This record gives sequence, structure tokens and C-alpha cells, in this order.
Amino acid sequence: MIDGDQKNNELGTKTQKSPINKLRNPRKKVPARLQESNSKTRYSDLSPLFSVIVSFLLVFVSFLTFCVISVQAGIYFFQLKQMKKSTDAAIKAANAAEASVKQARGAARQDQRAWVAVIDIVGIPEVGKIFAVNLTAQNSGKTFAKNLTMRAVVEVITEEGKEPDFSLEDSAATRKDSSVSLLAPNALYVKNIELRKQTPPHETAQSDLDRIRSGNVRIFVHGKMTYDDVFGCAHWSSFCTRLKSDLEYASYGKHNDADQNRCP
Repeated sequence: MIDGDQKNNELGTKTQKSPINKLRNPRKKVPARLQESNSKTRYSDLSPLFSVIVSFLLVFVSFLTFCVISVQAGIYFFQLKQMKKSTDAAIKAANAAEASVKQARGAARQDQRAWVAVIDIVGIPEVGKIFAVNLTAQNSGKTFAKNLTMRAVVEVITEEGKEPDFSLEDSAATRKDSSVSLLAPNALYVKNIELRKQTPPHETAQSDLDRIRSGNVRIFVHGKMTYDDVFGCAHWSSFCTRLKSDLEYASYGKHNDADQNRCP
């Protein structure tokens, strides 16, 4: 028995592996989870992460693009604002220059235009003669007066306080027209008008002269002139004088005026 047991022990000793062999050939089984974790990571496993990163980059790039566009829009807006200011300033300057040119041109035309007015009235009633008056007009301007027309009347008023009737200047039955095509600067134009109380003309009697001297009869000479200047602008001037009791003429307080028309 001893021998048998000894053999069994020897056999068991042979069949058991030595510690050295265990270290040299570790054959321990690794759990399945650990085996999978040690395996190589596949691309399909990283695709969600890549998607997140790409989405973030796209959002970031879009944000940067928006910022750049906003900055450019701000710059363009500022530039447009500055351009508008410059344009407005240029327009104002141009308008001011145009207004200045118009003003200078208007002042020059006003200075150079024709000015026609009656400067003298001659003629007093004489017994046995038809009362006639000579009107002298002058162009005191620096250029020609064109298409000059004068309408004048001698009006006798016997009623106290009655004013002259200036509409008679446009009455075909009372007025006497005369015209001239051109009146040079500083030139004179003389017009003769007669007092016509009836047809044939009435000669002045001594009684008429006495009534004029006493103030019972008042005599007015009034009229209107129209003309054009060389710039194509129409003008007019009116006049009214009274023959006083001393047979001298004096300017009347009304109907002595002239236009202020300015050529465009």
C-alpha cells in the first residue's frame, strides 16, 4: 500500500503543473465585456460625435458669417449716411449757388432795364385856343424800351371833392393812343393831347379860364404807359397831375406809380 500510494503521489505530482509553467503560459479566460472593450473602435461608433462637432462648426461659422455681414451692413449704412449728408450738402450748395446766380442776374437786369416815366407836362389854357398839353416821357434806363404805348386824357371836374376817373384811360371814346417801337436810353418821347368837350373841339373862353383860376373847375392830366424791356419783361408806369389855380402843374397824390416786375 505504501508503494501504491507513493506511486499515486508521484503521478499526481507529474500531472500537476508547476508554478513556473503557470506564469509562462497564462491561460486565464478574459470576460466577454473586457474583450469587447479592448477591441478596436470602429468609425461607425464615432459618427455621432463627428456629427455633433460638424454641427457645432457649422453653427460657429454661420455665427461668424452673420457677425461679418452685420459689420459690413453697419459700415455700408454709415457710408450711405455719410454719402447722403454729402449729397444733401452738395444739393444745398448747388441751390445756394443757383439762387445767388439768379439774384445776381436779376439785380443786373434790374439795373440794366428800361425805365420810362413822364418827366414834364407843358400847356395852359388860353382864351380862344383849344386847351392842349404836351407830355414828355423819358427812358432813364440803360437799355431800349420796346413797344412803348401811352394813353392819356385831360379830365375836367366841376364837382367839389370828386376824384379823377382813371378808367377813362381805357375808354375808346376818351383816350388818345400813341406808340413808338423803340425808345433809346435817355431819349425823350413827346405826346400831345387836347381837351375835347365836344365835337368840334371847344375853344377856351374867358369864363372857362376864370373858373379855373377861381378853383371851381379842376383840370387833371393822367394816363398810363406800357412797354417791354430788352429782356422780354413787360412794364408799366402811371401818372396824374393837376392844373392848379395859378396855372402851374403839381403831381397828384394818386395814380403815380410803376411796376416792380422782375424778369425770370
